[in-house]
Amino acid sequence: MKKLVLVCVCGGFLSAAAVAADPYEEWLTKQSQRGTEIELIRVASEKPLAATEETDPEVADILKEVEAIDAEADDHEAIEDAS
Repeated sequence: MKKLVLVCVCGGFLSAAAVAADPYEEWLTKQSQRGTEIELIRVASEKPLAATEETDPEVADILKEVEAIDAEADDHEAIEDAS
């Protein structure tokens, strides 16, 4: 009987330690990622936002084709919704 009580008590302590380890591991992971997030924010804040006009004519043509395809898809969806 004493052995059974001892096993239950030891099992309780081990399971409590295992449960406590999960939040600690999550906290360590968040702290390790925090430095990367701070660096990304620092780098992003240093660069001024610029207009995104494409100077390459091929890229501009591709963007026009994509916009035309999107417009056609919207038209097809509108027709399907109407019927």
